[in-house]
Amino acid sequence: SSAIKGIKLSLYAIIFLISVIGNTLVCVVIARRRRMRTVTNFFVLNLAASDLAITCICIPFDIPVQENHHKWLYGQVLCKLLYPIQTMAVFSSIFTLTAVSLNRFWAIVYPLRKQMTKKHAFVVIVVTWVVCALLTVPYVVVLNLNETTNYCEENWPGIEYRKAYTASLFALQYLLPLCMITIAYLKIGLELRTCVNVKRRYSVNSVLHNARRNEARKVVRMLIVVTLLFAICVLPNNVMWLWLDFGNGASYSKFWDMVAFTNIILFANSAANPIAYTICHENFREEFKLYFTCDPKIFQSMAES
Repeated sequence: SSAIKGIKLSLYAIIFLISVIGNTLVCVVIARRRRMRTVTNFFVLNLAASDLAITCICIPFDIPVQENHHKWLYGQVLCKLLYPIQTMAVFSSIFTLTAVSLNRFWAIVYPLRKQMTKKHAFVVIVVTWVVCALLTVPYVVVLNLNETTNYCEENWPGIEYRKAYTASLFALQYLLPLCMITIAYLKIGLELRTCVNVKRRYSVNSVLHNARRNEARKVVRMLIVVTLLFAICVLPNNVMWLWLDFGNGASYSKFWDMVAFTNIILFANSAANPIAYTICHENFREEFKLYFTCDPKIFQSMAES
């Protein structure tokens, strides 16, 4: 109906605006403020870039296709690229969250051992994107524009190949990374709880020790919230594709309408992340406040960088 269509388009517009403004601001703040250029924030920067890719590349192209009864409007080349780019960006998001959870685990549980540097983080990010690209190659190969029906379709050699790829996406893009992240944060939680008692033995350095642990808690809390948002927002879309390939989703008349709804939830994750940074970490909150209030300190910070 027109009411549902209006709600859907309004949600897309809100998600697009919040995501573009929020994630662009995240990128600018981390790139221009020296104090924000930490290893963890380099991963946050990559996460913001992934969110921008999903928002700017997928949303503007996805809406016209949905409104045109899923007829493809953009030709053969974009048929092979648009959906794989979306898949690649989602891969990049979860791999980045995994990398940053392991980095936090190493930094907090083994603080006296050699730590990841910014150069290491850059290498990890580059390798992440290469792996993401390789994992989407099968998707690029099978996507083709059907000139008869004008649909962008997946042409697999057999249904078993499609099922195997769908199951692999769910495992590599969702299940396994989230298991690794959960284990890492559980171990971090145990370590931080242990340190509450241990720090009392170091009365001379108790203030510094306490400050570092409090900062670690804030960062970990922010990352856990972002990971939970990813888990919640990406799951419905994964469930729909599993239902299609391993269940009777194709026989359900409203299946593609439900896919469109799960896509909105998926895209909403890109808008939710900058909000999570703002709520959960005071450094991001302070930096964003400077930009939104046009504080003169912005120009001073530009000069410092």
